[in-house]
Amino acid sequence: PLTPSAMPEPPPEGPAADSLRAAALRGSLIHKLFERLPSVPPADRRQQALDWLRAQGATNADALAAEVLAVMEDPSHAALFDPDALAEAPVAGLVGESVVAGVVDRLLVEPARVLVVDFKTGLRVPRNAEEAPVAHRRQMAAYAEVLKRAFPGRVVETARLYTAAPKFVLLDEKDMAGLLPLE
Repeated sequence: PLTPSAMPEPPPEGPAADSLRAAALRGSLIHKLFERLPSVPPADRRQQALDWLRAQGATNADALAAEVLAVMEDPSHAALFDPDALAEAPVAGLVGESVVAGVVDRLLVEPARVLVVDFKTGLRVPRNAEEAPVAHRRQMAAYAEVLKRAFPGRVVETARLYTAAPKFVLLDEKDMAGLLPLE
């Protein structure tokens, strides 16, 4: 199966590898907070985030908690953290002759639309969808194709949520056109 978010080979050893590992750990901690905190009452989220991050050995717990809470408390992202939104939702299906399988960070299924969102925790935030890396757009195109087949008649929207800004970047059909050599 094609896994749209598949990681490349492990990085080489040395300073660059240490930097990549630190970035991966940062991203992993942020993603886990997005999974854990929606069920926590808003007044308790900051403390629970700090407690959990410190238990994980995070030296930058305050900054990470602030980043996650800034995203969750933004009214434009509220639906993503609603109890009806699915976290770490598996997505699998056929696109042409290829099997696409992966896990999306957030999936919101509504009567008229389906919104699939992938979090990006890197510090480089594109200004718009056209500046998003092709690999990121290809990943979302694959998910969109699977979800169109799973939810016929509904509008399927894809977006990236760059947590460092935070910035929500909605991808439209033209942003993903021609990126699926699968069909």
